[in-house]
Amino acid sequence: MERSFKKEVQALKLGDGETFHGEGILAVTKALLQSGVSYVGGYQGAPVSHLLDVLVDAEDIMSEFGVHLETCSNEASAAAMLGASINYPLRGAVTWKSIVGTNVAADALSNLASPGVIGGAMIILGEDYGEGASVIQERSYAYALKSSMWLLDPRPDLPSIVHTVEKGFQLSEASHAPVMLELRIRACHATGEFTAKSNRKGVVSGLDKLQGPPRFEYGRLAHPPVIFTQERLKVEERLPAARAFIREHKLNETITGNLNDVGIIVMGGLTNSVLRALERMGLADVFGASRVPILVLNVVYPLVPEELRAFCAGKSAVLVVEEGYPDYIEQAVNVELRRADINTRVLGKGLLPNAGEYASDVLLEGLAAFLQETRPKGIDADAIAKAARGLTAHKAIAAAALGPLPPRPPAFCTGLIGGLYALSMIWYSGAICHITSSSSMTR
Repeated sequence: MERSFKKEVQALKLGDGETFHGEGILAVTKALLQSGVSYVGGYQGAPVSHLLDVLVDAEDIMSEFGVHLETCSNEASAAAMLGASINYPLRGAVTWKSIVGTNVAADALSNLASPGVIGGAMIILGEDYGEGASVIQERSYAYALKSSMWLLDPRPDLPSIVHTVEKGFQLSEASHAPVMLELRIRACHATGEFTAKSNRKGVVSGLDKLQGPPRFEYGRLAHPPVIFTQERLKVEERLPAARAFIREHKLNETITGNLNDVGIIVMGGLTNSVLRALERMGLADVFGASRVPILVLNVVYPLVPEELRAFCAGKSAVLVVEEGYPDYIEQAVNVELRRADINTRVLGKGLLPNAGEYASDVLLEGLAAFLQETRPKGIDADAIAKAARGLTAHKAIAAAALGPLPPRPPAFCTGLIGGLYALSMIWYSGAICHITSSSSMTR
């Protein structure tokens, strides 16, 4: 269902040092304006449907900075918009629901990723994953891997989300590669605050248009023979540049702890869930300090080998908390440690489920199993595991008391409903015409 943000978008006008209060989706829009985007667009789909609602409601504010807004007919046309950044220094962002939406956009994305970009290009993906999802259970990670697009997965709090959006554009330009930013449902609808910056115009915009003849560079076309050079550039130039930028700007975070013989490597979007589980086990506090060291991957692809080695060195074991399957990150961590001859055990799938959302009870069980498997010094792993499992024991009792819950049929996203309705009307009109025509011929 569409929602009006007419009142809330006034917060997008906040300037340097002022405090922004609001929802995650609104914070993303503010970050785009602070980043100096030239154009934005996208297609409806959970959980980022409201991002387009915000963009539409904020069109007057964006027009003050020359930002072009396009509500696209599908994900492929949204992805094609980003082609403006291939030859020109325009920052642009588009949004849609993944993974089905990314399937629709796949052709345009490949033609974007191969030549690379000059202006920062960002795809904001609604990673609709878990039992509440309304889409096929797949991951955006595979698309990032296959096309050499960097995948950002920020911690689900507003300062981290805004910082990752801003740095994402810089990462894109530093490595000449498009970036994906995935937002789970909790990140999209999280509320909080951050210190705002002033909005700024893009280098090129509707207010400051390009001067001179159109730019053309044959080597930036996505067709043979130049695609073979572009593939080499992905590996030999763009990937090292991305890793260097990630290290230099500390896009990934390390939470230090005193249980130094073990550690946790976690996707950024799952960080708060892991910290909450540790807090319930008595191994963290409500402010995010943890006794177990944690490497937070706000950039899940590419991984930075030096960061992985530095974090794992001297530890007997690490747990990789990676939602979904295949276990891309766990495999990569194993490879990098073996290459460096670091013998830290890498645990993940097996202690944690191969499939399904890593909800609170899942993480409690997985972390308890990890502690019992590794038995770090300074804690009673068995006692902590027993207490953790006691926290979830009431679920079966509560479920039995409630009895069977009514089924909840899956719902379509707003854009899809409109598309299906239009198709049904086209079909209906055609059928009526056919019947009328047949009747006339019979008569």
